[in-house]
Amino acid sequence: MTIKKPLQLLTLFLFFTNFHFTAQNLTERIDNVENSLSPLVSIEGESLWNLQERMRQYKTPGLSITVIKDYKIDWTKSYGQISNDYKNKVTNETAFQAGSISKFVNALAIMKLCEQNNIELDSDINSHLTSWKFPYKNSSDKITLRQILSHTGGLSMSGFSGYKKAENLPTTIEILEGNGPANSEKVISIIPANQEFKYSGGGTTISQLILTDNANVTYENFISNYIFTPLKIENSFYSIQEEKYTKNISSGHTRKGKPLKNNYNFYPESAAAGLWTTTSDLANILIDFQLSLNDNEGKILSKESAVEMIKPVLNNSNSGLGVFLEKQGENIYLQHSAATRGFRGKFFVSAKGGNGVVILTNGTSIKILEEIIRSVAITYNWDGFKIFERNLDITYEKSDLIQYVGTYGLNKRKIQVKLKKGKLILSEKGKWSSKLTPIDDSKFVIDIVKPRATIQFKNDENGAVSRCILNQGGLTEWKKEI
Repeated sequence: MTIKKPLQLLTLFLFFTNFHFTAQNLTERIDNVENSLSPLVSIEGESLWNLQERMRQYKTPGLSITVIKDYKIDWTKSYGQISNDYKNKVTNETAFQAGSISKFVNALAIMKLCEQNNIELDSDINSHLTSWKFPYKNSSDKITLRQILSHTGGLSMSGFSGYKKAENLPTTIEILEGNGPANSEKVISIIPANQEFKYSGGGTTISQLILTDNANVTYENFISNYIFTPLKIENSFYSIQEEKYTKNISSGHTRKGKPLKNNYNFYPESAAAGLWTTTSDLANILIDFQLSLNDNEGKILSKESAVEMIKPVLNNSNSGLGVFLEKQGENIYLQHSAATRGFRGKFFVSAKGGNGVVILTNGTSIKILEEIIRSVAITYNWDGFKIFERNLDITYEKSDLIQYVGTYGLNKRKIQVKLKKGKLILSEKGKWSSKLTPIDDSKFVIDIVKPRATIQFKNDENGAVSRCILNQGGLTEWKKEI
């Protein structure tokens, strides 16, 4: 924990107490959320931000928010325009592309199929595939649905770019083979299964084929019959047939806020990226999942299936089945982000207590999503949720930062710390790169990594930096290479 001056602690206490005290009225809660957006690392005395000002800052034309409280929707509110080309306002019934949040709904569907005894999580995927078989390199290889849903199957194709028109779209098998009109590469094994996390929309697409091979209905109909209909979901759909799209849907925008010429792309990779939904529809699905986790009162899954979904498949992993875990104190929060061409979104909900928030936007900013989540967490005083604060007693010069530069290893993995323009950059070659924001002596937040993570550098007996500790729900120690 960051050690702060007594005055700083008092200020922080009053800050949280004030929000907890004033946010009893619904109108006040909404107002607090709209005016409490904050950076990843806050600085005492700095003003919080207004939602609509941040929408303009990030060139986000429209968005919708639904807040969950005590296993119920507390409120839904929408802001801005469906498109910058015309002034139709976003309403609570406006559907947005939900991108990779589709993977969570897909995991629900796969678990439902498991409950019907049609498939098994730990069987070889080829035992469930009838219209196509995965081409293993070796006869002894095996990939399971559990690994696919947790991105531990070692498969290629992290994501898909979509198609600008609805005509001549590839079939699921053409996508998996990288053939015909498919604009993506063949889905293949990159690393052995069950070895490490490797995000794969390609793997998710295999699960889509498994569902249709075993359910004897279309993917869209299965989702409708077993998820949407039981929860009376009316404004959500999976479809690549444009004539089935509702009239009240948003258009995607570029990072400069300009509408896409084709309004939105089409994603025949339904399980990985094809969901259109509203924040309230998605919130109702999440609430049902939360109820299944805690009281066995969900309409979609049994408690046993829901609990199975939030178990990390690998040690020191944050990936469950179709959902990512983030530990805040003793509390577990569940999340998934969304990104398609012109759209961004995210849900962040508690595993216990029935709290959470869903945000969908027709812009490309990721930062605004995180700022809104922090604002909701502050306003509703979520258990265990901490806001990173900068210790103002700590200052860094270039000479201070250069000691952290180097390569750090853990088993076969390596991360690099570099110094660029006075800022520390942490990266894992070919995978990700992030700025480090200081919060205390030798301790930094890894800006872009989700779930939230910190890194703290440690010295040996001679005072030289010899290792670092990464904290992302669990602690891992990385040794500095000489």
